[in-house]
Amino acid sequence: MMSMGIPAIVAVGSNMCHNFPKAFIGALKRVKSGQIDIKLGIVIALAAEIGVFFGASIQIYIKETFGNLGSNLYVSLVFIIVLAIIGTYTLYRAVKGGEETSEQSRLAAWVQTVNVPGTMMYFSSIGAKVSLLFVIVLGFANGLLAATIAVGGFFGVPAMMYILGVSGLTASATHLVVAFVISIGGTIQYAWSGFVDIRLVIILLAASLFGIQLGTIGTTYVKDYMIKVVMGVLMILVLLSLALKIPFYLSELGHIEPFNESMMIVLDNASFAILVLALVIGTIIILYTFIRGAFNYAKKQALIEEEEVITRKAAPAAFPTSAAQLLPTGRFEKIMVVSDRSESSMAAAREAIRLAQRTEGNLSVMSVIVTNPEHESLAKQLIEKENSDALVHLETLKTNANDAGINCEITLRHGIEISQEIVDEAEKYRADVIVMGRRGYTGLMRVMMGSNTAKVIGYAHCSVLVVPKTAKIEGKKILLAVDGSRYSDTAATTAMSLAKHLHASVLVVSVVYSEHQEKRYSEASEEITRVDNFLTQEGISTEGRVLSGRPAEAIVEVANAKGVDLIIMGSHGRTGLDKVLLGSVSDRVIGYAECAVLVVKAA
Repeated sequence: MMSMGIPAIVAVGSNMCHNFPKAFIGALKRVKSGQIDIKLGIVIALAAEIGVFFGASIQIYIKETFGNLGSNLYVSLVFIIVLAIIGTYTLYRAVKGGEETSEQSRLAAWVQTVNVPGTMMYFSSIGAKVSLLFVIVLGFANGLLAATIAVGGFFGVPAMMYILGVSGLTASATHLVVAFVISIGGTIQYAWSGFVDIRLVIILLAASLFGIQLGTIGTTYVKDYMIKVVMGVLMILVLLSLALKIPFYLSELGHIEPFNESMMIVLDNASFAILVLALVIGTIIILYTFIRGAFNYAKKQALIEEEEVITRKAAPAAFPTSAAQLLPTGRFEKIMVVSDRSESSMAAAREAIRLAQRTEGNLSVMSVIVTNPEHESLAKQLIEKENSDALVHLETLKTNANDAGINCEITLRHGIEISQEIVDEAEKYRADVIVMGRRGYTGLMRVMMGSNTAKVIGYAHCSVLVVPKTAKIEGKKILLAVDGSRYSDTAATTAMSLAKHLHASVLVVSVVYSEHQEKRYSEASEEITRVDNFLTQEGISTEGRVLSGRPAEAIVEVANAKGVDLIIMGSHGRTGLDKVLLGSVSDRVIGYAECAVLVVKAA
């Protein structure tokens, strides 16, 4: 922006203003995924806000004292130092190509041993008490840098990881909270002094949304090594472009001998030419590798599809041999559990292993590393460490499953949308059921449940088992909610299959809004009788009850009263598609139930 004639202080203020909406959206998504250490984020953000105040004050003072030239010189010098460090290290990592160790850095280990009385605070993401002095200094430096060049992530994420010992995923997620807070503070301070151009902010927001989409597509095909090379080269070239401007600024400010006009023109043109060269080189390299990667990817996909066609033609047609095989939801041959190392996901993994034991099924354990195309090329070492930590966790779960006599495979995926990666992996694995954890939210958050779980239930073709962190499926009693729809019929088939595996009795319930609705009450009774007869013929002990009131609350209340350890229900009710939306019966049951809930999808 400075190369286009925009004053440095306006470029910084406008950039901070355009950052906070993106940071807010990103932080909101990460909070729902449980990836953010809220306490750490707030402490760093408060300290960073002080750094922003000082940084912005310095910027404004330089602008008022030395004018735009002084401000441009100050920002350029800081940018040159930052780009020199980050660009050199990025190229070094690209050339070296080595793998990051998953061990904690020596500095972080030392920081965690320092005990300053009266300043110690425990952070769950670190797993230890750390002196607030380190956290405050880190936050202050982060805010100071952000207010100077509108970029704090270069420092904040690596600092949290290598100084405090936070994992890469948690560090990048927690920094979104910090970025949101400091962007608001910086925006207010710069805007108050008249250094935020709202037109520029709108252009930056629109361009960034377009750029994120391109980056998402590009990272699918462009290799990590090439991204490092491109980013390293771009940063070094931009550094040179800025460096050529330094003599011009110093000359205009009278700190060095004035250049003649022809030399000024040469320096200005050379600086602009290098900047254009950087953009052209980066574009050419990315486009070339993107096209080549997309072509190779298409060839691989064609080969895979051809192999699948050959396999299908060679395989003999299979026919169902029992009632449990009439619908895919009656099978539990392939169980996929999602784990992110949280307490709730560990409970899900535990119950998935137990379920696989009882159904003699196979198990797949998967985890998703959330990647941000805007920043991942500058923090590959953080992602590599997160990969290593995730693989260690997956291998541990695989060992636990193998010790229980379960055949288990592991998968690690990367993407922006966790729910989409889960659904895609379930399709690839051809899972019969996805097992997910549920965090112990209270109040409104329990009703909202979390977008990832809701989206997986909405888009997955298989059933989804949601397990609260304290729930255990002992096989005491299964509650089956029915309403006469084809979705509840599918749920009944699944309940029959599971009841046999768990040797459990089934409580069949149907809910009417009022006992005075005689027709609906009669229909509910007939539906319970029909399902009861079906289950009884399969040798399953049953009990039927018609409930009245709000469906979700009535189901949860009777489940608690009867000691139910598993609720089974269809994904849609009698009204169809609207029942899968946020706030539906299944959403509310999942949010409030103390036991596991299996949402069954119709074939």
